[in-house]
Amino acid sequence: MAAELLPAGVHWEAVVVPSYLGDRVLARLGRESGAVICDPYGHRLIWLVPPGTTQGWVVPEATCVQLLSVAQHVTVPPGWCTRSAFTHWVRGWAEHGLTDARLLYVVLDAVILAEHGPREHESGAQR
Repeated sequence: MAAELLPAGVHWEAVVVPSYLGDRVLARLGRESGAVICDPYGHRLIWLVPPGTTQGWVVPEATCVQLLSVAQHVTVPPGWCTRSAFTHWVRGWAEHGLTDARLLYVVLDAVILAEHGPREHESGAQR
């Protein structure tokens, strides 16, 4: 069985995080992290979260974090693939399930703050 291109927004949404942030997020989440896909060519980690749970997230454009939901797709490796030069699981779907989206958002926000400093909201006020 090969990797499959699957639609986001049906069984899960995907949070795509560049490796420079994703490695730190994964370390902070530890055992609380659900399934994570590694895309070594894109230098990114991809968390799977329940559908509809990223609505309202605010992530700075400069971080290159992407929220993938309806009408977008993710390359999902086969369940057994944990080490590969291609897309593979860092934490498998079968063993770890979906990540709690609220927890992921809090940790991601803290990592972004540590890496990029305070950010301005649309109103111009700092958080």
